Amino acid sequence: MLLVALVGNSDLTLDGAYLFQRNHAGDAPSFRDRTAALLAEYPAARDRLDAPLLLPQLRWLLERQAEDATAPIDLVLIATDQRPPHPQDTVYAAELLARWLPERFPPGRLAVRVETIAGENPADYDAMYRWFRAAMRRLASRFPAGPAYLSVTGGTPAMTFGLTLHGVEAFGNRSAFLYLPRGADRPVRLGVRRELQRAQLLADARLLLERGDFAHAAELLREAGMPRGTWTLAQAAAHRLAFDFEEAARLVRRHALREPRTRQAGEWFLGQLERLQQAAERLEQEGTERAVPQAYEPLLSELVANLRHCWDAGRYADFLARLFRFLEALLRWLVEEQLGIPVHTEDGSSPPGFRRALQARPDLRRQAEVRNLNVDRITRPLLVCLLQTVPAVRRDLEALEALNRLTLLRGQTIVAHGFRGVSRGRVLETYRQVAGPHAEPMADVEALAERLRLSDFAGWPERLRAELARMADELEG
Repeated sequence: MLLVALVGNSDLTLDGAYLFQRNHAGDAPSFRDRTAALLAEYPAARDRLDAPLLLPQLRWLLERQAEDATAPIDLVLIATDQRPPHPQDTVYAAELLARWLPERFPPGRLAVRVETIAGENPADYDAMYRWFRAAMRRLASRFPAGPAYLSVTGGTPAMTFGLTLHGVEAFGNRSAFLYLPRGADRPVRLGVRRELQRAQLLADARLLLERGDFAHAAELLREAGMPRGTWTLAQAAAHRLAFDFEEAARLVRRHALREPRTRQAGEWFLGQLERLQQAAERLEQEGTERAVPQAYEPLLSELVANLRHCWDAGRYADFLARLFRFLEALLRWLVEEQLGIPVHTEDGSSPPGFRRALQARPDLRRQAEVRNLNVDRITRPLLVCLLQTVPAVRRDLEALEALNRLTLLRGQTIVAHGFRGVSRGRVLETYRQVAGPHAEPMADVEALAERLRLSDFAGWPERLRAELARMADELEG
C-alpha cells in the first residue's frame, strides 16, 4: 500500500503550535530554518513534535490494512527545496517526518522516503506539471502493484494540480485521493480519480468520434459510464459502416429505443436502417424481373457515406474497393432509372428481366454486339454502352469515366489483384491525371451524388457524431 503526501507548512507542529509564520519578516527564523534546526537536534525535539495531518491518514490506512498486517505502508513525502532557498521550503520538515513517523508505529509497519522538488517554484503550474509527470511515472514503476493513495491535504495548489493529474495518469484505477478536513480525525476519500478518468475517457471518445472510429469510441463511452443506449448507438454505427444492418438495427431496438435520452436518435437511426434493409430485400426479390431504381437510391447514398468515412480515416485501399462498387451500382441505377431495364444480379449473369428487355429493344442488342459485348453478362462496359444511347446522362458518364481511372489503381492493391501500397498522394495523383490538377475524388463523388439526388443518407455519420458528443457533454454537466 502506497501513500503519496505533499508536505506543507501545516504538516509539523512543535509543542502543539505550528512552526510557520504566515507573514514572515525580520529576524524571526523561517519555517525552513526552524525545521533545519529541529532536524539537527532531533533526539531532543522528538517528543515535542506532532504530525496533525499525516498521522490520522496513516492510522486510517493501517485500519484498512488490518487483514495483512505484515505488509508495510510505503509513505512517499514530497517536499520543496527552492533555489535560492525559500522561507517556506519543506525539505527539512520532510526529513523530520521521515525520522519521526516510523517511531510512532510498530517496527516494519511504515517505510518512508522523501522526494524533493529541487530548484523549482512550487507555485509554478508548468513546472509542477513537468515534475509530477516524471515523479509519478517513476513511483508507479517502483510500486507496480497495490493501491496508491494520494493525499491532497498539504502542498501548494500547483503541487496538488500536478499530483492529481499525473497520479491518475500513472496509477490509473489503483489510485485514490485522500483529504483531511480541518479538525477531523479521519480522512475523506475523494471521487477525483473517477471524475478525471471520465473526463479523459470522454475527451478520447470525442476524438475517436471525429475520426469516425465508432467501435473504439463505444468502448470509451461505456468505460466513462455513459448510459447503455448511448454507447450501443456508437456500436450500431460501427456495424452499419461494416454493412451489417441487421446487427445495427438489433442493437438500436434492444437498447437505444428503450432509453428516453437516446430514443429520438435511435428512431431516426433505425428508420434509415430499415429503409436500407427494405431496399436490399426489394432488389433481391424483384430486381431480376423488373427495374426497381428506387431500391438502389438509399443503398447508393449509404455507399457515399461509407466512402467519405474511408477517405477521412485514411483507409485508401478500402476507399478504392468501395468506389469500384459505387461506380458499378451507379451505372446499374442509371440504366434502370433511364431505360427501365432490370440489371440486378449477384453472380454477374444477365437476369431474366434484362434478357426480355433486350429482346424488345433489338437496337440496344445490336449496339452491344457491334462492340463485341456479351449481353449474357452484366458488365460495366455493357452498362456504359447502353447508357451512351441516353443524351441526358452524358455529363454523368464523363464524371464516372474520370473516377473509373482509379479502378486501375485498385487493381494493383490488396483489395483486387496486387500487393502495391496505396496512399492519399497516389490516389490524388492518379485521379488528377484525368480530372484536373486540383480535383479530389471524394468531393467529386459527393457532388455527383448531390446532383443525382442520392445524398439522403450521406451525412449520417456526422449527425450521429454530433448527437453522441452532445450526450457526452450532458454527462459532464
